[in-house]
Amino acid sequence: MKRLIGLILSWFLFSSLSLQTGIPKAQAMFIYNFSRLTEWPAEYKLGSFIIGVFGSSPTYNELQNYTSNKTVGNQKITIKKVNTPSEIGMCHILFIPFGKTRQLSEIKQALGAKSTLIICEKNGAIDSGAAINFVIIGDKLKFEIKPSNAKSQNINLSSRLNQMAFKTH
Repeated sequence: MKRLIGLILSWFLFSSLSLQTGIPKAQAMFIYNFSRLTEWPAEYKLGSFIIGVFGSSPTYNELQNYTSNKTVGNQKITIKKVNTPSEIGMCHILFIPFGKTRQLSEIKQALGAKSTLIICEKNGAIDSGAAINFVIIGDKLKFEIKPSNAKSQNINLSSRLNQMAFKTH
């Protein structure tokens, strides 16, 4: 029952975040909830749960604040800022802000076969390899997904994400 209530609250959160919340804050909330609706390989369930932010973005500070004292499963969350593809290392999630999306192919090459969920915020990022992409529709922040991009990194997105997504590719 507790899990059902959590899922209902997650759906409400996903479907009702307006831009009044502030885009970076809303993105941090979404990213945390994505972490709870995504399945990584067993070896990724040890140690800290790492969310990387590529380059400078106010979403970095919002993630620091929002995930403070939260976990993903039994993993403590660590927010990591990276400035170059070679610095990425091991991340469960990598958020790539609008201005850095042009480096997506270089980032994907640096990640190789690592199971990193790539999240962007630029039109067309789904076609360039992102699994999740933020979009603004009216005054709401929404997201589109491409499960096959996650699957290619050995990551499974919950069917609930398909249901909550603005668009599935």
